[in-house]
Amino acid sequence: MNNLPLVLQLQELATNNESDISELLRKSLLVSTKLDLTEFRDWANSELHGYKEDSNVPAYRQVLTDLRVLNPYHGYIPFLIDDPEFMDLICNNVKVTVGIGSLIDLLHGPNPENARLVMPLPSEVTIDLMRMQGRDFQLEPQRIVGRNQIAGILDEVRTIILEWSLKLEKDNILGEGLTFSAAEKNRAHANINIQNFQGILGDVSQSKVTQNLHQTVKQGDFESLRTYLEENGIGAQDLDDLKSAISSDPPGGQVSSYGENVGHWVGNMISKAATGAWDIGIGAAGGLLGNAIGAYYGLN
Repeated sequence: MNNLPLVLQLQELATNNESDISELLRKSLLVSTKLDLTEFRDWANSELHGYKEDSNVPAYRQVLTDLRVLNPYHGYIPFLIDDPEFMDLICNNVKVTVGIGSLIDLLHGPNPENARLVMPLPSEVTIDLMRMQGRDFQLEPQRIVGRNQIAGILDEVRTIILEWSLKLEKDNILGEGLTFSAAEKNRAHANINIQNFQGILGDVSQSKVTQNLHQTVKQGDFESLRTYLEENGIGAQDLDDLKSAISSDPPGGQVSSYGENVGHWVGNMISKAATGAWDIGIGAAGGLLGNAIGAYYGLN
């Protein structure tokens, strides 16, 4: 039986690459529940059981996928599209929502070197891509998440829990047996919050983001959208371009896609995030823009 305090047990598991990540998450769930740290508890639950809402998926689970078709004779082969913006739209920032156990099984299954996660495309996109192949020979395209990206998600989870447990230890919150003192719980409530981990977790607290959006971005009010995006580092010229794009598109956005001009603007901003011209992570950029513009159109 491990006699270390609970928080030090977390550190022991997190720093051991051979330890079971599911066990690490379950122990994190235990600690966060006993300390009544609801945001971290909800994150641990989502990692264990999967993310039920796309809006809650953190940045490190938003990945770049390969577009492929399964050839019956040659296995998976690349599916190439001449339009790079369309390719980026369907293959970038794809949200991996499955629970951590499924990812572990892929990496440690009978054929780990060929581990891959298949992410289905929306049905209307699938139909369009199959039409592009011609009438004689049509194969269903699929988005593939490779082994290195799956391993990267697992590694991020370890890092998040290690950073969290180190913060707990720094604030003298350790736990004895399976309990925490009243003083430890009070310190946790005062000092430990999701903002301590924003650099690692990205958009893990999307419920707060969504709530803030409803308070600051009003449907149909471009100035409220401009103010919100400006606060997130988007420059005046880019915001003027967005206003022009919204004015040029037909009125009334769709849930699955904005107008063509707004779509091009979003793609341009994600490219800026990728090159560092906009100081934000590429995964977080897609979520921020999608939520903000969705709030403007009344889609959230």
